[in-house]
Amino acid sequence: MKRTVIVFCVVLLAATLFTAAAALSQTLPRRTTPGTPTPIQEQRAQVIVERIQTAIARFNNNKDRHIAAYNEVKAKVVEIVTTLSAKGYDTAKLSADLQTWDQMVVKTGQDYAAFIGLLQNSEQYAPYASQGQFLNAIEQARAQFRVYRQDELDVRHQYQTVIRPDVQALASQSPTAPTSTPTSTP
Repeated sequence: MKRTVIVFCVVLLAATLFTAAAALSQTLPRRTTPGTPTPIQEQRAQVIVERIQTAIARFNNNKDRHIAAYNEVKAKVVEIVTTLSAKGYDTAKLSADLQTWDQMVVKTGQDYAAFIGLLQNSEQYAPYASQGQFLNAIEQARAQFRVYRQDELDVRHQYQTVIRPDVQALASQSPTAPTSTPTSTP
């Protein structure tokens, strides 16, 4: 029985040593220095940079289209104001609201341009390798984007709840000055 216990202990010790040797022989991933990004981080950084460049390119491509759409709506409302005021309708409230709306649209455009500027500023930093400067720049851009989105919602709300009802209210008015129609003499 002593021999069995001794043999069992020797086998158990050998198995433990073998397992420990096998565990130590496995290669552990090397740690990199804090400033050096891993290959996965390099891939992610490339995707991040591409997304930022796409957002900037989208802004540049759609800028003229957005300006044209706004100018078209504004021209229609100005035409309504001009036509109806010539016919004797009171368009002072609509004119004042249109001016306020125009200022809101200009502010929205400036805020969006500031957002794009902050995004372009963030491109100078390398993701995962700039000691947090890239992250700070992106956070500033995100905060500016939230400001822009709120401005955009305010512009839409102003148009739907103020400008449209003003135009509809003009339909229920009666002109103060009689309209003069040219009479043709045969």
